[in-house]
Parts: sequence; C-alpha cells; structure tokens
Amino acid sequence: MRIAVAELSHETNRFSSAPTDLAAFARAGIHRGPALVQALRETATPIAGFLDGAAAHGFTVVPLLAVWATPSGMVTAAALETLVGELVAGLRAAVPLDGVLLSLHGAMVSEVAADADGWILRRVRETVGPEVPIVATLDLHANISSDMVALADVLVGFDTYPHVDQRERGREAADLLVRLRRGEIRPVAALAKPPMLPTSQNMTTARDPMRAILARAHELERLPGVLTITVAGGFPPADVPEAGLSVVVTTDGDPALARRLADELAAFAWERRAGFLGGVATWEEAAAAIRSVERGPLVLVDIGDNPWTGGPGDSAELLRFLLAQGVEGAALALIADPESVAACVAAGPGATVDLRLGGKTDRLHGDPLPVRAYVRLLGDGRYVNRGPMHAGVAVDLGRTAVIVCDGVEVLVTERAETPIDLNVFRAHGIEPTERRVLALKGKGHFRAAFEPIAERVVLVEGPGITGADLSRLAFQHVRRPIWPLDPIDEPWP
Repeated sequence: MRIAVAELSHETNRFSSAPTDLAAFARAGIHRGPALVQALRETATPIAGFLDGAAAHGFTVVPLLAVWATPSGMVTAAALETLVGELVAGLRAAVPLDGVLLSLHGAMVSEVAADADGWILRRVRETVGPEVPIVATLDLHANISSDMVALADVLVGFDTYPHVDQRERGREAADLLVRLRRGEIRPVAALAKPPMLPTSQNMTTARDPMRAILARAHELERLPGVLTITVAGGFPPADVPEAGLSVVVTTDGDPALARRLADELAAFAWERRAGFLGGVATWEEAAAAIRSVERGPLVLVDIGDNPWTGGPGDSAELLRFLLAQGVEGAALALIADPESVAACVAAGPGATVDLRLGGKTDRLHGDPLPVRAYVRLLGDGRYVNRGPMHAGVAVDLGRTAVIVCDGVEVLVTERAETPIDLNVFRAHGIEPTERRVLALKGKGHFRAAFEPIAERVVLVEGPGITGADLSRLAFQHVRRPIWPLDPIDEPWP
C-alpha cells in the first residue's frame, strides 16, 4: 500500500485582529517530503502515529506536507490556496495511492471558506477520487461539520485535553485506513450537534463533565459494530454555524446504529452542560490564594489572552497584578512584545531598561505597562518540549529576554505561544519547581506539565478574546439559539 500523509492545521479565532497569512505558517515551520518524517517521527503528534501505523502494517508512506500555525485570526485566501495547492499537487504526483491520512484541526476559518477543514477535504477528495479512502484526525476542539463527515471516510478525534493522545489517535487512524483498504470494514458515520457552545476552561478530560462524557463514549465504542466515536467540545471564537459540541459515531456498515448512538451520547452531554460553566476565580480570590501559598508553586493562569486560543499573548495584566500584590519568587511566561525584546537586546544583559511592556496589538487585552526592568538573560527562544504534550516538538519563540521587575521574572518574546511545557522556563534559566508562583497564559493545555508540580492551580480572566465570558464576543455567525448565549431549558433532541 502507498499512503499519502499530510498535516494542515489551524485553530482560528475570528475575533483576532492578526490575520493568519503564509508567513504565519512559515514561522511555525513547514515540513515537506522526507523532511516531514525526519522532523516528526519521534514526536507526540498525529503524524508520528501515522508513521507508527506504517511500521506496524508495512505500508509505504508518501510524505507530502506538514504545517500548522499558532491560533490567530482568519486564514487568508492566499495562504490556504497556496498550501492546499501544494498538497493537491503532491497528491497528483503521487498516484496511484491506496489512501490518505490527514492531520487536521477542525476549527480552521478562512477567507476562502468558513468551514476551511471541509474545504480542504473537498479538494483532497476531488483530487484522489471517491474510491481512495481518506481518514483524518481532528482536535478535541474541532467544530465538526456535515461536510467533514461526508467527505472523509473516517474522522478520529483526540480523546484528551490536554491533548496527550495525539500519537495514539494517529495510529488509530492508520489502523482504520488499513482495515478499510483491505475491505475488512465499511465505515458509515452519524453526526449529532446539540445546541451548546461550551468554553474550554472546564473541558479538560480528567474532570467532569468531559470525563463522564468520554467515559460513556468509550463504553459505546465497545459495542459490536462500532468502529470509533469522537466527542469534540468545539471552539466558540471561530464564530461559525458549526461551532459547538459535536458527536461523531462511526460504525461498520450500520447507519441506524450510528445515528442512535450519536443522538444518545449528544443528549448525555446536553444533560451535563452546566458543568462546563465556571471554574474561574476573581482577582481578589487569586490574591488570597497567593497569600496562602505554603511551598508552591501556585500556578496562576490568565485565560483571557491565551495564544493557543488566538490571543496575541501581549497582555501585561498578569504582571500588573503580581506587582500590585508585591509577590516574591514569581516567574511569568510570557508577554509577546518584539519592541521590548529589541530594547533589551540593544541594552544587553545586566542593563536596566525602561519599557512600555505589552498591550501593543490592540486595546482588547489591556494597556501597556510601564516598568523599569533588569535584563537578566537574552536567548534565541528555541527549545524542545519534554512533554507529556507535544513531547519532542521544537518551539521557536523568536528572540527572548528574561527581565526582572520588582522581583518578578518575566519571559518576553518576539512570538506568541502558549506555555505548555516546563522547558519554556528551563530553557531560559528558570527552574519552575523552585518558584512560589508561576504565572502563565493558557486555558487547559498547561495542566499536562504544570499541574503535577503545582501546589494549586488558579484560573483568572483578564481582558481579552479567549476567556470563558462569551458575552465579550460579538458573535455574528453561530447558530441561534445556542446555550449558554441563549436560555434553553428543553431536553435535546
């Protein structure tokens, strides 16, 4: 068998003022051909899972393209058409093919199409024809559309948040494709979408309600005739009609079973929707938590400016808060501010600089913070994640500076990125286990690495476009009525 392998992934926040152009994808790194295999073989990613499947089943991998970009605004037409054009050209050059394995996100929005993942699948399907199986992995925060279900033979979503099972889901996708190619299974799928738009601060799969929903999904997966079940919590700030929780049940040639189980599981999730609310402390409660820290670290997370939800990463509100509290032994990752990094580089290590830190992308994430800071360290911003999430994946923050403001260490970067790994600190001379307070930008992915070392985790919501308060966002395209934007008390369906 000859199986094409590719990744084209983006989580789009329609409220971001930063369009996602080709340069944004290039900054994240584009892997082509055999370089794709070399770069991603030993990483915790779907591509590595595809390669594991090749080793297990003996199929020949035809590596084409692997690229993703940090979540941000609308993907430009030029970017999507260029990348998909390259993917299509690679598929045409690779014929004959026995299948296609794709790593998608499921919440990409483009100037070309609001359902950009469906558009990508349509272009791939038109290229390879109806007889070549296409199996795609999706993020747990995918906004799954009926087109995506119809155009792929099988969709396999991540089962964990933080996403520590990406490689396993890639292997599952490869296994299903091989079984399909051999004629062992005939996948049919049903999609159910209750009218709910949960935010992700309480969507982590080690806690209810998502823990209970996934546990029920896994019970149903063990029924005869069921091939795979995906529960995707959705991504509200994509602001598309498909936004929200989705259930996809794929069975072996039994559409009635797929429909019945999809509706049953969606109703199960609908009954537990209230559990997705809350989970965010007030700033006053966060201040009390800091005062009560015994050994530390207290992990304090601002969900309002999370780069992996499309925030610019340049809010200075966490630092403003820490300075007001007079916190000692605190380290913060990160504030994306190329202008301030340039000033630190010009001054050099050991210098004292006056900065207007952060708040430069827009005024949605707070104002710049005037600080006098000591430049402790300059770096190239490159490190490799230790894991468990994205283990082995290289990160490039651009040029970086570690500055000290009234005893608070602050990582200032040229590029926005969500700190999901302890190496974000260790690569810059900060041992996170030795700090009293670790301040992060994030939502849930940080938990994989930081929760095991934390005395306590506290979420707060500063100004921004990525938090739990959906009333901040002027939705125009989500279907209505939808909970929690609209009061809906009736059972579903």
